[in-house]
Formats: sequence, structure tokens, C-alpha cells
Amino acid sequence: MNLLINLVRLAAAGAWTAILGAPVLFVVWSRYLWGRFQHSLGFPERLDRAIAQNTYFACWVAQRLWTGVLLAIAGIRLKVREAVPIDWQRTHVICANHASIFDILALVRVVPIPFRFVAKRELVKWPVIGWLLRPSGQIVIDRRDRASALRAIAEAAARKIRGQVIFFVEGTRSRTGELLPFKKGAFHFAIEHHLPILPAAICGSYAALARVPWWRLNPGRTIEVRFTSPIDTEFESRGGVEHLIVRAREQIAAELRVSEQNVAAL
Repeated sequence: MNLLINLVRLAAAGAWTAILGAPVLFVVWSRYLWGRFQHSLGFPERLDRAIAQNTYFACWVAQRLWTGVLLAIAGIRLKVREAVPIDWQRTHVICANHASIFDILALVRVVPIPFRFVAKRELVKWPVIGWLLRPSGQIVIDRRDRASALRAIAEAAARKIRGQVIFFVEGTRSRTGELLPFKKGAFHFAIEHHLPILPAAICGSYAALARVPWWRLNPGRTIEVRFTSPIDTEFESRGGVEHLIVRAREQIAAELRVSEQNVAAL
């Protein structure tokens, strides 16, 4: 019975994504292709402007219209906590853990727009969501080709689209809910562009829906996004990338432990 109910939830989520995605795809791709055409005529700034407009538009639709409905369909509640008040007018490199597909929905819902995810190339094949990644200014990288990945990140940074840049620093979803080793890309990016790192611990998403099995949804759960204190790379980078990784990992791990203790105490 649970499997059947979850399949109905999945079908409803897919239907809402398709209904909402069709007009968004039309708007985003029309603007993107027109920008590329103008770029070919010698006006590169117009492509940058088109992508910036697409980023804001796609983020707005995703945050205000898409994620709220999907979380409601799944029966998932969402909370957000900031260890210190975050200056969202400033661009941060958000470094988050990744244990569930709900992590994406949670961040889309709580991070002020505009924002850009760093996404693996395989996702561009996903219907609707994947088709929107590149024209909406998200940063698509090939994890197997480091030089290509760095080039994609550098090209995105060169467009100077304002807003937050989001990395899932483990590089993939954890199969156990435990933190995996952190990749270095987010930290190099933060240092090179003089941006603060904002660690984000996403708590409760693994209990709501683990990677395996994909259908075992647990409605009624609460996911909490806990933003820790930003790490100033201008100062902290003196210890190198490894030092920044340790700092970010310690902060995320501490927030995950606190969340687990709070849940256990209920």
C-alpha cells in the first residue's frame, strides 16, 4: 500500500513539474536562443543579460510555485535556521551536504533568489529540470573531466550573474546519510573569486527519502536547513584549501549532530 501511495505522489509531482515546466521551458529557451543569436552578431553582453534574466525567472518559478507544491505532495515540512544573520545581498559559496533529492527542493525553497547550482552533466538528460539547467544559468560540469569542469565554472563566473552559488560538496548523494569526503572545487572557487563560504547542513532529508530505495518516502518528516557562520576566505585561506574543507566539514557535522540529538530527545 505504501508503495502504491508513493507512486501516486510521484505521479502527481511529475504532473505538476510538467504543467509548470512547459511554459517555463518556452520562455527560457526563447530568450536563451535569441541571446545566442545576438552573441553571434557580436553582442556577447546580450547573451549574458538573457541568461541573467533566465536565472532570476527560473529561480522565482521554482521557489514560489514548484517546490512548495512538491513538498506538500510529499507531506514534508521545511524549517530554516541561521546561526548568525546572513547578509544575503552578498554572494556566498554555499557548501551543503547531500543525502536525498529533497536537499535540492529544500535549498531552492529557502535560499534567496537568484541562485545557481553546480550540477553534474548527467542531470541535463532529466526531463524539464535538466533541460532548463544551461539556459537558466546553472553551472553544468563534467565530474570526469576536471579541466572541463573548471572551465565551465570559470565561464559562469565571468558572466557575473549575482546571487548565491550552491555546491553539494560531497559530489554525490550519500547512500547511508553519513558525510562523504568533500570535493575541493567549491573551495577553490571561493578562494579564486574572493567569496565567503556558507556551510549549510541539511538535516532530516535522508530520513524523509534515502537514495536507496528511491520509492520509500516517509511523509510527515521535517527537513531543516541550518546555515552556519560564514567562513571568510580572505583570512581563512591562508591555511589552504584543506583548512577550509576541515572548517566547513566541522561546522556541517556539528549541526547534523545537534539535529540528530534534538530528534532523539523528542
